[in-house]
Amino acid sequence: MIRRADGETVVFAAATTVGLVHGLDDAFVHRGAGVGAGQYALAAALALVVWAAGIAAFPRLRPGLRSVLALGVGGLAAANGAVHLMHLRADGVAGGDPTGLLALAAGLVLVGLAAAIPWRHRGEGAASAPRRWSARLLAPVAVLLGAFLVVGPVGMGLFGAHKGREAVGAPPDGTYAEVAFRASDGVRLAGWYRPSRNGAAVLVLHGGGSDRRGSVRHARMLTSHGYGVLLWDARGRGESEGAGNDYGWGWTKDVAGAMSFLHGRPDVDPRRIGALGLSTGADVLIQAAAERHDLAALVTDGAAAGSFEDWHRLRGDDAGAIPGFFLFTTLRALTPAAPGPPLEDLMRRMRTPTLLVSAGRADERAFNVLYDRAARPGTRVEHWNLPRASHTRAIRQAPAAYEQRVIGFLGAHLRPGRARAPEVVPE
Repeated sequence: MIRRADGETVVFAAATTVGLVHGLDDAFVHRGAGVGAGQYALAAALALVVWAAGIAAFPRLRPGLRSVLALGVGGLAAANGAVHLMHLRADGVAGGDPTGLLALAAGLVLVGLAAAIPWRHRGEGAASAPRRWSARLLAPVAVLLGAFLVVGPVGMGLFGAHKGREAVGAPPDGTYAEVAFRASDGVRLAGWYRPSRNGAAVLVLHGGGSDRRGSVRHARMLTSHGYGVLLWDARGRGESEGAGNDYGWGWTKDVAGAMSFLHGRPDVDPRRIGALGLSTGADVLIQAAAERHDLAALVTDGAAAGSFEDWHRLRGDDAGAIPGFFLFTTLRALTPAAPGPPLEDLMRRMRTPTLLVSAGRADERAFNVLYDRAARPGTRVEHWNLPRASHTRAIRQAPAAYEQRVIGFLGAHLRPGRARAPEVVPE
């Protein structure tokens, strides 16, 4: 066994402490506008537990396990810090960026430590040459599996929970007005609105890693046909307040606020409001349509999985469920919101006419086939797959066909006299 008070332990303790400082900074000091003081308390508690357990365990471990522990903690610290590096490059230093950059440096130090430990202690504890070579051959395999199945997904969860806001800039053109409204839980949201010229309006919701800028092309397609369009930054994105995450948990409260905004517009017939969602925005709008019943038409582009349960229902207990479990568990632990019900169950409840748009021939198509089959009998649900298109890029890759299909669907359900009277189910 290695002495407990050696240099490796000192380096590990110092680097993990830097990571802890950043975690506490994120949770309590620079938690973001509109985020309550206790919303990240669980994340802070987990950071403290990992820090204390790691420092207590490290000096008692053999070299191989020391290396694994340093690699795991270092990879997560580096992933968290990398979010701040991206923010720094885009918008300059702000908020928790200084401690985030220190966490990135600490993570890289820990990864370096993980690489150095096997070299420094090579051959220790192995009674024979075959055992030493077996350990050397198995160690890289174990590291790769751990990185793929656990560390990588946990890092993705960290990224999804801490992606920073980015500057949005000016509206697409002078016909859009800058607007602000409140989500149903009071979070202030910012967006752009283009008034309706035909009495109907469509709210457009971007994907999980984006903001309102990611849906401008879709907005332009809609406004060219006379529709009013509301596009906004979901909570925690762009200029909106609140705690965000890449899977849209809590975004149905934003949709409720957007619907209230459109209901109050004099240029919009409240019976002729539709919605178009991209990727995570599509998942969220399925939940909103199942809960509200006042959307006259819905187009989902790239709906897939909003929770681990969605993945599990499609893929069962195959190996792909392992990284999915760690990703969604991390996101659940680090964000104050919770995932909604499985999308398959929501499709069974929904009465809104829906066009499901999917791209490719892999999981995205399979998810939408599942949701199409789950639709409530008597509800008009169509699934349109573009096998050669990429995720949410059909509007670029097949623009004419996309416009014809989407505008045709919306026109059939948002025309005067077609839509039913609004029926809102309270949350």
